[in-house]
Amino acid sequence: MELHQIRYFIITAQLQNMSQASRALGIAQPTLSKSISGLEKELGAQLFDRSGKKLILNERGKKFLEGAISTIDELDSAVEAAQDRSIDFTLNLGLFCTSEKLMKCMGDFSRHNLEIIFNVSQLSGSPDHIDTDKYDMLLYPYNTQFRKYKGQSVYSEAYSLAVHRDNPLSYKKSVSISELSETRLVFLRYDKKSYDLPYQLYHNYAAPRRNHMYTNSYDLQRQMISAGCCAGFVPEGCAGTYHTDGNIVILPLDEEEFMNNIYIGFKREKHLNISGKKFAAFVCDYFGV
Repeated sequence: MELHQIRYFIITAQLQNMSQASRALGIAQPTLSKSISGLEKELGAQLFDRSGKKLILNERGKKFLEGAISTIDELDSAVEAAQDRSIDFTLNLGLFCTSEKLMKCMGDFSRHNLEIIFNVSQLSGSPDHIDTDKYDMLLYPYNTQFRKYKGQSVYSEAYSLAVHRDNPLSYKKSVSISELSETRLVFLRYDKKSYDLPYQLYHNYAAPRRNHMYTNSYDLQRQMISAGCCAGFVPEGCAGTYHTDGNIVILPLDEEEFMNNIYIGFKREKHLNISGKKFAAFVCDYFGV
């Protein structure tokens, strides 16, 4: 068992997606897959349950992840003590939305900073119920629930409509909000009074208020649409798993207003470690902000 295998495993376990993990690590996907398979063979245990392109940690994988993180942390501490310098190589990122663009940015950064470890967490629900102070960087969509954050807009992404393949709209090339009067929709609701941007935009068109459905995660939304319960609005950055679901068809929206700004916010500079400052500078330069 080699050290890089453990580091590769940690990133893959955190992202639960082989292609995203390979981009974040800056290596080819077959190389990463071979490394994970070799690790499982050496351990004599399967660490992931495979579901299409998604990897889900099983119980053995969760136990090994806990020990792997502890091992890497202890090793980094030992290296730091031996080199007599107080540099923290770990960066904690909290993502309220999925972003292939950020993954590519991390991949470019990681290729030249192999000593830095990313702990990436997918966050959901209201930020008021999450300890966001433990994250060096947050990625979040434009929404009133994030108004207390002082991040910068780094890019915009369009929303599309995801429908079940048996939905009459699935045969269209694009769809307008006016065509959804008979379609039951699912929206993201973070708490009793906080909804996602599509909910607000949809009702700005004075669309009829049907008995909509609600959830607090895009993964649950995808499952509901895949089962034929409803249709839903999906941002470009989260559409990957929808495209690979054979029961779902993605349709562009005619309304150009259905756009969302994505923000990145870092801790105040005085609270960032050296690795955090280095990554923050790289991100700002990468996105031109």
